[in-house]
Amino acid sequence: MVCMYVSLHRNQLECGIAGNNRRIVGGTTVQPHEYPWLVSLMLGPKLHCGGAIITDIHILTAGHCITFGVHYRDLTVYVGMHDRLDTSYTTMHVANGIKHPQFTSNAVRDINDIAVLTLDKKLRFSDNVRPICLPDETMDFKNLPLTVAGWGKTRQGALTSSRYLLETKVQIVNSEKCRKSAIYKDNLVPDTMMCAYSLGKDACQGDSGGPLFSTHRRTHNKRWYQVGIVSWGIDCAMPDYPGVYTIVSKYVNWIKQQTQQGTFCSETNVS
Repeated sequence: MVCMYVSLHRNQLECGIAGNNRRIVGGTTVQPHEYPWLVSLMLGPKLHCGGAIITDIHILTAGHCITFGVHYRDLTVYVGMHDRLDTSYTTMHVANGIKHPQFTSNAVRDINDIAVLTLDKKLRFSDNVRPICLPDETMDFKNLPLTVAGWGKTRQGALTSSRYLLETKVQIVNSEKCRKSAIYKDNLVPDTMMCAYSLGKDACQGDSGGPLFSTHRRTHNKRWYQVGIVSWGIDCAMPDYPGVYTIVSKYVNWIKQQTQQGTFCSETNVS
């Protein structure tokens, strides 16, 4: 049995560096391994959710990705993937999954929609596999172009997910504007949720749990920070119904608690 102590701070020192090569609607194909923190959460052969690497053993995703009959043990994590038909990615297994203790859901929305998955062995960082940085509440992303990426469906009602990792650019929508429809007014929690959208561009089915991310002037736009987690929405790229994201900065202390609980022991040898 191998036991290890995981430091979020240590991992974040090498976070947010894009690759050397420079469920998305209205998106374009990403250069292979441009965003090395992106992972897919697979339920058997089916794309279930997205996620982002935050340490060498932890994945950040949405709480609803390990709810509704799906246990974290049911998932496998594809790391370092670009083309879903190219098997050069690494397959990892999940040893533990913790969603926020105040996670709640109804037929429309999920509140406190965040979860941390612990892999059964450490990742080896490279140009193709690297963590994303976590922001703090003092960082303002309101007027910045944000990126959302994933392998999800490219239009509402599509039968299959994208073969390649896709990205699109969106911007934060003012919460009052976002709440103008009755559905959003009744279900949006502005303190922990934000809306982001661009005309004809949005996340879609299969992108849930994936990151919304951006660079920031604090690090001279050289590092990428995870701003949000794809959570819920009405259809895909529908006017007046933008995608809704969990605000990551509101949960950084909780994330740190889940990634610094002491010693994690695995039966698997760690390289």
